[in-house]
Amino acid sequence: MEIVKRNNGGLSPSAGEEFNGMIKGVSKFFMMVVFLGTIMLWIMMPTLTYRNKWLPYMRLKFGASTYFGSSGTTLFMYMFPMVVVACLGCVYLHFKKRKNPHHIVRETNGGVLSALRKPMLVKGPLGIVSATEIMFLAMFVALLLWSFITYLRNNFATITPRSAAAHGESLWQAKLESAALRIGLIGNICLAFLFLPVARGSSLLPAVGLTSESSIKYHIWLGHMVLAIFTVHGLCYVIYWVSMHETSQFLLTVVCLFCCVVSRVYMFLTLVITTPYRHERSKIHTNTLYHITHFRHEQPFQT
Repeated sequence: MEIVKRNNGGLSPSAGEEFNGMIKGVSKFFMMVVFLGTIMLWIMMPTLTYRNKWLPYMRLKFGASTYFGSSGTTLFMYMFPMVVVACLGCVYLHFKKRKNPHHIVRETNGGVLSALRKPMLVKGPLGIVSATEIMFLAMFVALLLWSFITYLRNNFATITPRSAAAHGESLWQAKLESAALRIGLIGNICLAFLFLPVARGSSLLPAVGLTSESSIKYHIWLGHMVLAIFTVHGLCYVIYWVSMHETSQFLLTVVCLFCCVVSRVYMFLTLVITTPYRHERSKIHTNTLYHITHFRHEQPFQT
């Protein structure tokens, strides 16, 4: 994005414009700090440092809250950062809308950032995606894998035949129950982002240059992840409860799994029915992008 300034008489920007620019910069900086701090907490969440040192301190501070009670720690980890970022996004958008009529904003093609925004994959299960989207998707999947592997490594080290026998379980049952619980914790990370891409009127998406319409595909990706993760989570618990002869828990989970299976069948049928339309829309969108990206490089019409 390039800004061409046309001030009367070549005067420098006013103090109000400098103040608006400073507020926008400060709000963006704090948005980045809160977001990166939250990601750091999620990276540290499966580790022993978080469980033995950070978690007891947060439970002492937030778990004894008068208003939130025992769920205060969970709200602090998953809800509070997004609320803070949304408030900062409101401040940023408020000052961003104040434009000087003597300023002309135009988009320029070039540079690494504009190249990363161009479509990289056109045909495929993910639809039309850019290099930036693929990188963020890969980092998100890496976060899920890191959390799951670290959870299993730290918890399996504490499960022994003696500790399993103390709870009336065999070794494989104790490990299966621990793995099922950790799979559910991985699904909570996906749930934290699930409805953010489709929140109309949100200040988060415009602050990063997105719209709710263009972010629907992120909601679809996260929805597939959530359904897959919690289906495996439920299946592991079904196997565990059947082996432990806990019939009541098994029947309750079978009802939930039936709902998940029905939703997956519905999504599969919807995908099969809408596949021809999606291919045709992808072809039209690809041709449109080609003309947009190559229009500047074509020679002007000679008269």
